[in-house]
Amino acid sequence: QLCDEEQTENEEGEEYFLLFSGSSQSHLTSALWSGHDTLHTLCPAHDCCESVQVTLCRARPGHLPAGESPVSVVAVAEQRFNFVQDLAFDMAQFLVSTAGRPDGLEGALLLDECQIPLEECERLDESLSLALRHLDLPDGWNLLGTHLRNITEPQETLVHFAARWGLKRVAVWLLLQPGAPEALRLTNRQGATPASIAQQRSHRDLHQLLTK
Repeated sequence: QLCDEEQTENEEGEEYFLLFSGSSQSHLTSALWSGHDTLHTLCPAHDCCESVQVTLCRARPGHLPAGESPVSVVAVAEQRFNFVQDLAFDMAQFLVSTAGRPDGLEGALLLDECQIPLEECERLDESLSLALRHLDLPDGWNLLGTHLRNITEPQETLVHFAARWGLKRVAVWLLLQPGAPEALRLTNRQGATPASIAQQRSHRDLHQLLTK
């Protein structure tokens, strides 16, 4: 958001950019007006957690002689910005990497010993589903792995994981992915399907979703 001193009258053809300057990476993103004093941009991914310098730049069509740059670029404002670790994104990457691995989610089963409050599960559902939607999946990725094998062999799939913790938003995303019909029918090593797990855990809305 721009203060009064930083605001100027918009000229035709002018554009705004944000330059993120870090220790080893820099990023340049476009910024669009979302109000009379507010610019909006998509934050780029960064290679590490650190504080970076962010410079708001304004580019205006210039009136210069032929052969010189026709655009005038000036720095409007500067501010510090902190890149922090996105645990939901890290978790999404881990979960995607477990697809098709027989013991991939065995470690996640240890969470059964923890009493995670409902509010925490709801926050996890929201942040994890958002991270999954923005994740670049490997070519040929499938809920049962990139290389399909015997899909009748019991395994704990990501759909089982979502059912176990009542992650409805995550489940909605998973059901749109390749291999979802097979994952719904698949039992884990305890002989449970995702739907039966949701029913056992009293996740009624999720159970209804998984049995449609």
